[in-house]
Amino acid sequence: MTVTPEQSIQNLGNPLRDVRKQFDEIVIPFRPELWRYCYRITGSPWDAEDLVQETLIKAFSSLAQLWQPINPKGYLFKIASNTWIDQCRKMKGKMDSIEMTSEPVYVEEYDSFAIEGAMEHLVIHLPPRQRVVLLLIDVFQFKAKEVGAIIGTTEGAVKSLLNRGRGKLKQLNEQTLEGSHEPLTNEEKELINKYIQAFNRRDPDGIANLLDENMNHDIVHIAMEYGRDVVRKYSLADWAKDPVEMTAEMHYLWGRPAVVQFGKINDAVAVYDVTLLKIENGKIIEMKDYYFCPELLSEAAAFLQIEAFPRNYTL
Repeated sequence: MTVTPEQSIQNLGNPLRDVRKQFDEIVIPFRPELWRYCYRITGSPWDAEDLVQETLIKAFSSLAQLWQPINPKGYLFKIASNTWIDQCRKMKGKMDSIEMTSEPVYVEEYDSFAIEGAMEHLVIHLPPRQRVVLLLIDVFQFKAKEVGAIIGTTEGAVKSLLNRGRGKLKQLNEQTLEGSHEPLTNEEKELINKYIQAFNRRDPDGIANLLDENMNHDIVHIAMEYGRDVVRKYSLADWAKDPVEMTAEMHYLWGRPAVVQFGKINDAVAVYDVTLLKIENGKIIEMKDYYFCPELLSEAAAFLQIEAFPRNYTL
């Protein structure tokens, strides 16, 4: 039987799935702390989840290039830190400079809870490298030498960044900053309402009719589905058979309109899943499903002041 190029590409993934399973078993213990770190440096649960996923993809894809023993936690934090710093560099076009002096650098003790409490201010006011250094040392308990290895600089430069970051933090007031909502067009509102109505009817065909023929479905961390027919055949069919009684509502979560799915756990309403929809020309062209993202779901539940369903990172 002749194997098509498409089948060849798909078949290449078979042995990788076993490797991915082993990889997940190694990194999963560090996922909660990694997510918390990414949340603190980005200031957004959405961006935190994106950064975690990009970190894991980069860590997994670079396995063949590792020729030495490596600390998994430090490696993940290194990738996350430098990925985010690079993103900031591209967005802003410049980085904070490191002002080195010949004088000894004094690093005073600082309360990690004060730093975490002021993170909304840090996100806005501190340059990227100061923010990373401050968090890694004062919140996540890395040593200055370890942080230097993570961001690619000297221990002295790290201590200089740390002192300047701490000094800036002390100057910030404690006023809460409110985020703004992404506005929705009438077309988007109408389509989201139709999606929610079909969801609450447990109508997979009704949802499928709202999807663009070539839409993408990102089941974050687990799988990508390409095309309406594939989504209808697999994930929508599985959802239709899910025994959990669910309802969906639209809520603004951290500035974005999201479809929040609720179920019951211990006779209480709980967050079951969260989905982002991207709409163009009257059709859903992308769905981003956070079913396997327990930290983001827990954060959404806390935001809504209810419980979250317990979740695993993998199937």
